[in-house]
Amino acid sequence: MQQRSIREALEDLTDHLMSIPGILGTAEGLCDGTPCIKVFVSRKTAAVLKAIPASVEGYPVSVEETGELRPFAPPRR
Repeated sequence: MQQRSIREALEDLTDHLMSIPGILGTAEGLCDGTPCIKVFVSRKTAAVLKAIPASVEGYPVSVEETGELRPFAPPRR
């Protein structure tokens, strides 16, 4: 059986992860030169880390703490 692409695995995972408080986003990435799934969190808390799998369908998952994200507001003229 053919392994699903990382994009397909990520699409299925993202909706679930985005419902968890503290998770800000997901992306495809490279971890040590290997395709991986990146999960961006505001803070690496025990509860958030427990909710994120270490791998999905054979793809490693990397958790990156970003802090709070806010929309960019261009300077007023």
